[in-house]
Order: sequence, then C-alpha cells, then structure tokens
Amino acid sequence: HLICGLLCGCSSYPGVDFDTSKEHHGASQFITQQKPSLVKYFFMRLREDGPAPLDPDEVASLVGSADLALIESVATKPRVTWIGHATTLVQYRGINYLTDPHLTQYPFSNGFYVEPRYTQPGLSFEQLPPIDFVVISHNHYDSLDRDTVAMFGDSVMWYVPLGLKRWFLGRGISADRVVELDWWQSQRFNDRVEVTMTPAQHWSKRNPWDTNESLWGGWVVEIDDFRSYFVGDTGYNDSYFKEIGSRLGPFRLAMIPIGAYEPRYFMAGHHVDPAQAVDIHLEVNALQSLPIHWGTFQLTTEPILEPAQLLTSEMNKRGLPPEQFSPIKIGETLILD
Repeated sequence: HLICGLLCGCSSYPGVDFDTSKEHHGASQFITQQKPSLVKYFFMRLREDGPAPLDPDEVASLVGSADLALIESVATKPRVTWIGHATTLVQYRGINYLTDPHLTQYPFSNGFYVEPRYTQPGLSFEQLPPIDFVVISHNHYDSLDRDTVAMFGDSVMWYVPLGLKRWFLGRGISADRVVELDWWQSQRFNDRVEVTMTPAQHWSKRNPWDTNESLWGGWVVEIDDFRSYFVGDTGYNDSYFKEIGSRLGPFRLAMIPIGAYEPRYFMAGHHVDPAQAVDIHLEVNALQSLPIHWGTFQLTTEPILEPAQLLTSEMNKRGLPPEQFSPIKIGETLILD
C-alpha cells in the first residue's frame, strides 16, 4: 500500500464536514503527524536491501490448525482467532465480529506491484461463523480489501472511519449497513454491544487523489462485560494510548500490531515496532494482548520471524509474564479465562 500511497495528490471530499476545531481535522483532509515522504521512500528503495528470501520452514512454523468445532460454538468465554495479518475473529456470547478482514492473495489492487501473501488465511470465508459486524481501521489495501468486502456485502454491519462510507456505497453496500465514525464517537450495535472509534497515528490513501480524505484509527468494542481494543495501524504516540487507556480501559483483550516496522527512519511514524507495541499494551491497561499485523505479507524489510522474536525478548526484558502478550499461530484461537 506504500507504493500506491506515495504517489501524491489530493482533493476535497464533499462527504465529510470537516471540523477545524478538532486537531485531526483540516479544511479539506484529515491531519496526520507523520505524512510519508516520496523522497524518503525512493531513498529507502535505493539504500535498503530487500527482505531475505522466505524460508519454507519458517513460513510453515507460522501456521496452525483452526479448531472449527470451537469456532462454530457459542463462546461462553471471550475468545479471539488470528486469521492472519490484521484480521481477527472475536467471539463472545453469540456475538462474532471481524477486524480488517483480508482473505485474498494480494495487499494491493492487483498482483503486479507486490508479492502475494506467504501464509494463507487461518479461516476461509466458508469456514467463518455468521458475522455480526466488521470494524475497518483505514483504507490501505492490506486492511481494506475490495474482494473480501464483496464476500460479506450487506450480510454484516460495517463500522468505518469518517470519510470512508462513500467507498462502501460505491461497491454496492447499502447505506444503512455502514456506520461512519470520528475519533471518540460511539454507536450501539444492539443493547449489548457498543462500538467506539479511537485515535491512531497513521494516514490514508488508495489512489493519487484521495490523500487523507478518510480517517484512520482503532476500535473499542464492548460486549456485555467484555471490552476489547483493536489498535489498527499506528506509529507510537506519546498521548493517544494513555488517553485511550484512561478513558476506555482497562481491556480484557487488545489486538496490537507488531510488524512492518523496518527501516525505522522511514516506518517509525507509521508502524510501531515490538518494543513500542509493549508500551501500548501497558499504557492501555490490557490484561491480554494478541500480536497482529505480521506473518502474512512482506510489506517491509524485517525478517519474517523477527517481530515475534523481538516481542518475546521485550516482554522478558521488562519482567512481564510472557503469556500476557505472546504470539500464536495463524488459525489458532486464544481463549480468555
């Protein structure tokens, strides 16, 4: 998504009433702290070696077996299944929701510019239980996949960042199936479920004309007594996560990105590294965190297994119980006791 996103250009989006009294609203686009630089991008491509060739044994070590009988059952305890990249299935007391579902092969509109996924989804579309709603963090291609959206269509409710509803309507999704929210806004799915959008440090772009015309962020979902937090794509921010923890935490479950962080001189503003992911885990007061946004697409230059290795090392270095924030395999389910 960086290749497409860095081909600059922007225009106003008439579907958004920008409120310049808010720090993240500009006059005609949303404001990011770390807008990617085309110059830095080409410098990176000239300076950096590509990632090491994928080792088939390392790829195989990332993939587990999904427990389909468990997934099809009603979750009396909260549980989360990692489907791959930023796609998770969260289940509790008959409610099933997905984060950033991506079930196809390429993290772009086609396979010409990018490599296909090197690990397949832990669950296929046909293996998923009935999904109640989906939360979308932002419009980059590895988080918002056109063909996956078409699979679900109007069968789910879509919670999307401000400015992104028009994209869904353009793909035939009914207006009453898309809820568009700004940071800190909430919407009830039903009398048991509340969904709230939260800040993140990132940006948005799908073509040369829509720079930051839709927002980006994370999502807090409260189902009865179970509160979960999907961070979305983000760089580290000194204030956002402390405020999220203070206002909406603690969280029984947080889904925190740990990959796509190298080289740091280019990626630091947009994606956290594993040490910063641990900072987020602590600052939002998560009892349990699941590492996501790694192990699926080769988006940046770090080795395939490094994010998980560095996460484990960082938890040990800080004297934190490893099981609080530990990698699982794609397809596996974490049950929260």
